Amino acid sequence: MKKLIKKILPNGLKNKISYFRGKINLKSNFYKVHGYKLNLKNPKTFNEKIQYRKFYGNNEFMAKIADKYLVRNYVKEKIGEEYLIPLLGVYDKVEVSDLERLPNQFVIKTNHGSGSNHIEIVKDKSKINLKSLCKKMNKALKDKYGYGSNELFYSLIEPKIVVEKYLKSKTETPDDFKFHVFKASKKIFLQIDYARYINHGRQIYDSDFKIIDMNIVYPNKNKNIEKPENYLKMLELAKKLAEEFDYIRVDFYNLDGKIYFGELTNTHEGGFGKITPTSKDKEWGSYWEIDKNNKKLYK
Repeated sequence: MKKLIKKILPNGLKNKISYFRGKINLKSNFYKVHGYKLNLKNPKTFNEKIQYRKFYGNNEFMAKIADKYLVRNYVKEKIGEEYLIPLLGVYDKVEVSDLERLPNQFVIKTNHGSGSNHIEIVKDKSKINLKSLCKKMNKALKDKYGYGSNELFYSLIEPKIVVEKYLKSKTETPDDFKFHVFKASKKIFLQIDYARYINHGRQIYDSDFKIIDMNIVYPNKNKNIEKPENYLKMLELAKKLAEEFDYIRVDFYNLDGKIYFGELTNTHEGGFGKITPTSKDKEWGSYWEIDKNNKKLYK
């Protein structure tokens, strides 16, 4: 761990303080969110095992999977490039002239971060201040994402700006189909996020697309979501992308019957995604058998 810290924290005192503050406050923050004490030595619940992965996972491998640009190679090898959202550009720094050459609609984001500061959905370029957008994205490149949350693998990603084709949907943002895949137990759960950046809702389903009475951070608003006709294909693709992991979250979009890969997530909600009832946190944890002897996953 000391060698890793030296490798990842070369950029000054601020980053080191952020990392160690997050580590010191970990147990108290975990208790505040989940209502039970964190046990890293013998993790039992889903969120405890997420925390275990953050500290003992193979950060180099997790960084390649978390990198929204490099992960495209992994997806291409595992299921084929036809499931990748068309790439419009990759930049170390974006200029107004770069955006002027893009189509009127696109999605621009960083490859190493998450949240509204790291993404912009452009539906009409003529109504966007391109100079301000460049400033926002270039600033996001400097964000040392992952220090405060102890997800150090994000800091191993070489920051880039990625531009993808805008996927049109009937809603403001397309529904996110997130598959939680547990290898040993062969359990798969589907989390559907909708109305992101507007009025975020989230519903949880079993692998047969039957809704489960539980919440993860965001409330279940009982939205009537129809089962996609190609749902079984999505399940198949999720299993293929999850083959090398004891647990991973596999995200897709499904628009007019066309499946698009979203991302692979190593540490769902950073281990701070409150699950209610708590019994479901324990249940999901029982499905995850940490493969500690797998050097690709853990060190």
